[in-house]
Amino acid sequence: MKKRLIGKLKSEQIQKKSFLLSKFTKGICILLFPLLSFQNCFFNPIVASFLNSNTEEKQGAGFLEGGLLLGLSGIGSSISLTGVIRNGLGEAQTNKVWTVVSSDSNSAELGLTTSGTTDNTGRFFIIVGTGATTIKVTDLGEDLVTFTLQVGTFGMFQATNVDPPEYEIGSLIPYDPSNKPVFFELVSTTPENNSTTYGSGPNLVLTFSDPLTVWEFSQLLTIVNNNVIVSPSTLTFGSTSIDSNVMTIMTNISAFDTWYTIQIGPGITSATGIPVTPTSFRFFSQEFPP
Repeated sequence: MKKRLIGKLKSEQIQKKSFLLSKFTKGICILLFPLLSFQNCFFNPIVASFLNSNTEEKQGAGFLEGGLLLGLSGIGSSISLTGVIRNGLGEAQTNKVWTVVSSDSNSAELGLTTSGTTDNTGRFFIIVGTGATTIKVTDLGEDLVTFTLQVGTFGMFQATNVDPPEYEIGSLIPYDPSNKPVFFELVSTTPENNSTTYGSGPNLVLTFSDPLTVWEFSQLLTIVNNNVIVSPSTLTFGSTSIDSNVMTIMTNISAFDTWYTIQIGPGITSATGIPVTPTSFRFFSQEFPP
């Protein structure tokens, strides 16, 4: 009777331990699952598509104000990044030489990039390691801008220390170096970013990196209304024309001494079907010159 009672107690203890172990294991799974999902979302094309968007007014270098873009756990010791370099007028800096002047990652085995040239969209493509990598951009030997790419051990990355500060290191996103992406960008505007216009009807001239899709009149009207968004609405559009890579929109302004922000959406596409990277610019309108 005593042995039977002892056996029953041992059996109950084993069952309790198994139950606790099961709950503990389940808890680990619940904890790890979102972490693994978050890690893998970096390579999800739906998530990646959001990385092209900018804030309403260009305040920094990317997706969130101040340039903070994405947190990725479990990232390796190097990462491939691409971004657009724009000057204070919003002009993409095409065919400009960039050089790494200092880096916290010096391992030759990482295959880090040390120099290159921006393409016809103003983009640089670079492989960087964790820590700080400082880059200098020049044009015919003249210094244009320096900036630092900060890559954390858990995959946080951002552009900092932009000098001069009116330059923008924008649309900073990761990419797969074995499948280098192709981009379509707005490379310059009239009026220029942060400039002042005079009169009630300045033409809005948008210059892109490649020839545009040729739409029929009704399609073009829809494309412009849905993808060239103005704030405030006291600036309205007239007729629109396209000549290769240039879109010209007639405008009418009914309120002056006002900052107007123009947002460009991805419904504008190149002749090869590539959507433009969303971006924005702004200008100040006055009725008469001072």
